Amino acid sequence: MPPPRSLLLLRSQCLRPAPIRAPLLSLRPFSDKSAPPQRPSENTPYPPHVSEEAAATAKFTGSTPPEIDQGTPVEEVLKRDPEAQKSAPQVLKKDLPGSKRSYSTMPPKGPGGYYEGQNEGYPEGYSEGYPEEHHMEANPVDNVEVHAGIPHGAKYPLPDLPLPPTARLKKRYPPIVEQFTNMIMKEGKKARAQSVMNEILALLRTKPVPQLNPLIPIIPSAPPAASLPGDPVAFLQTAIDSVAPLVKIISQKASGGFRDQVPMPLGLRARRRTAIVWIIQAADKRKAKQGLAERLADEILAVMEGRSKAWDQRMQVHRTGTAGRANVKVRM
Repeated sequence: MPPPRSLLLLRSQCLRPAPIRAPLLSLRPFSDKSAPPQRPSENTPYPPHVSEEAAATAKFTGSTPPEIDQGTPVEEVLKRDPEAQKSAPQVLKKDLPGSKRSYSTMPPKGPGGYYEGQNEGYPEGYSEGYPEEHHMEANPVDNVEVHAGIPHGAKYPLPDLPLPPTARLKKRYPPIVEQFTNMIMKEGKKARAQSVMNEILALLRTKPVPQLNPLIPIIPSAPPAASLPGDPVAFLQTAIDSVAPLVKIISQKASGGFRDQVPMPLGLRARRRTAIVWIIQAADKRKAKQGLAERLADEILAVMEGRSKAWDQRMQVHRTGTAGRANVKVRM
């Protein structure tokens, strides 16, 4: 018998066997053995709490029942269970019987038998109705000597009011230290610059006493050279203020296509900024094996002894300013 006509029209690729798939999960109801636990209703009684069971057991055994209302402290539970004491933290083991604590968390008691700050020096039945004189006599803090101009509990006197318009309330570091820190800072990393500044001040303490050169003009208000290593901030400020230039040179257009070099005076902050730039440039030319703090500390010592290249730049600026002082135009 020939095959059916419909099968002759099918290709061999269409006669591939179909993959065997897992049967679908049946949605039959759970049996009694595999049924999920039912949620208890409101009338279902719950088992008693562990503390309630311990209290009921203590009635039969005659032992001390736990306090159900306030709960049982962990220390009391550990005292009853020796097995739990082995795995208890070290802090809780110090409170167990037989252990010794090397410290006390309670404040010392005063002469009246009270703890410090707790009814010390007050008679029995103290209340807020006592006169003010009694508070002053009983408070031992008020007996501390108070200096004139310094409020109670303060270390320094209050500033004079009104404050000047140039006053800075949040001044934490000396101005010269803050300016030097900002000059060595890179990419806004202030904390890194402050750590380098602290290392510079620490290295200045270990430096020897600078041998001053009589040909180098040190500022007249500088402290003695022997005291500079003991005060690194004064060491830094003396070196910067001594090498700082008094003027800057600007170029102005003149007649005949020439340009005149005109000296212009500088303020204190601008003078220090120029000196710090010179010191940093001279420190960068030192040995690369040294760190930044070591190179800057050595350069500051070289400034005090007159060996720094910053002095050559200062003398060149003053020499040019002296030669061009005729170009200064005074406006009346």
